[in-house]
Amino acid sequence: MGNQRTSFWRRLWLKAADWLLPTERLRSTKEGLGYWVSWFGLALIGWYQQINLILLVCGIAAGPLVTSFFMSTAMLRKVKLKRRLPINIFAGDPLQIDYLLDNSARSSAVLALTLQDEWVPTEPIPNAVSFKPNAFFSRVAGGTKERARWSFQAPARGRYKAQCMTLLTRFPFGLMERSSLIYDEESIVVYPRVGRLTRRWQLVHRESSQTRRGQRHDRSAQQQEYHGLRDYRPDDSPRWIHWRTSARINQLMIKEFEQQNEQDLAILLDPWLPRHHASDEMRAYVEKAIEFVASLSVDLCRNARRRITLGWTGASPDMRQGQASVRLLHEVLESLAMMKPNHELSLHQLLDIMPAVTLREAIFVVVTTRPMQLAEEAAKSERLRNATGRGLSNRLILLDVSRGELDGLVEFDQRKSSLSEQITPDSLKLQQDSESLETASGASR
Repeated sequence: MGNQRTSFWRRLWLKAADWLLPTERLRSTKEGLGYWVSWFGLALIGWYQQINLILLVCGIAAGPLVTSFFMSTAMLRKVKLKRRLPINIFAGDPLQIDYLLDNSARSSAVLALTLQDEWVPTEPIPNAVSFKPNAFFSRVAGGTKERARWSFQAPARGRYKAQCMTLLTRFPFGLMERSSLIYDEESIVVYPRVGRLTRRWQLVHRESSQTRRGQRHDRSAQQQEYHGLRDYRPDDSPRWIHWRTSARINQLMIKEFEQQNEQDLAILLDPWLPRHHASDEMRAYVEKAIEFVASLSVDLCRNARRRITLGWTGASPDMRQGQASVRLLHEVLESLAMMKPNHELSLHQLLDIMPAVTLREAIFVVVTTRPMQLAEEAAKSERLRNATGRGLSNRLILLDVSRGELDGLVEFDQRKSSLSEQITPDSLKLQQDSESLETASGASR
């Protein structure tokens, strides 16, 4: 009895909601408006002149109007629409949204349905604009499903929210347009554009990977990873010559190793922008810094044997920290996607919330968009006044975007970043294994 009463009130509420907020709308098209004016004039003349033939023609002409009203209603009555979004979206990559139309009517097909969708940014992120996907279903047979795909270049980074989907039809004569509003509160996060780190960054990182005494880590074979082959140089050790390849091409080739550095790394992002009179060049610096940090995060998360910390300045500085993993990477990329410019000079506040073990052992990469005096920031930090941050200056890389210090550190593929498939839960490990196999096969040849 209680369930029946609940069901009754639920049906009553749904009917009231449909009456107050109707999901279907009907309006005349331009052609239909001209048809209505002609029909009304014809009816007025026949009625005033009492000419039965004109009234008969007027009655016949009313048939398309009545047919359009009922057929458009039946066309949208038994269809369901679903939206399928990609898992990972990067700015500048092809964005594909699939729309699945389900015709539950067994006996009749639906014809000439047009879909209109709209997405708007939820936050005032620079360069974030709304976009309106659309699709067309020419015919969907009864009891079947039809898929339509909309492709577009992904907009700038940020979170985008769906407004509502509109399914409309002008079938059969194009005199009336009936539309049905489908509310589906979904959102997508467009990650920043991601590129590939160059050898120049590897050199910069390697030079900073020193102990507090200024000595490099032991370059034993156990701590180095085979990277590839290159031409022999006079200062190279003969013990690393790859004799098989050298004999095959009649040229000395040396094995090139990349040092295995498992030291933790902390990335501090300072997307500073003046509160007033910020130029387009300054805004471009902020986006360039965010893209570099995103590219660096993707590269670091391929190695699951180190801890990564990402911190950013702002009115309330925040951070993300954990073992390198796909989950952490998604959290970092989502935070970077929603990053807003910072109008405060608060790097010392960010250093104060860093864990003590990070300040003692990690390598710090500070990416800023303004000239910065680290000595002044360190003097303001309460954590760095004691022994917690001793030797931090020997483990710190400062990159100022305004001085062009990010130039040449990352390369972007203009066609596609191809990272939407690389950061799935198992893809990073599989990619790392495949690269090792390719390197080993190349060395054996």
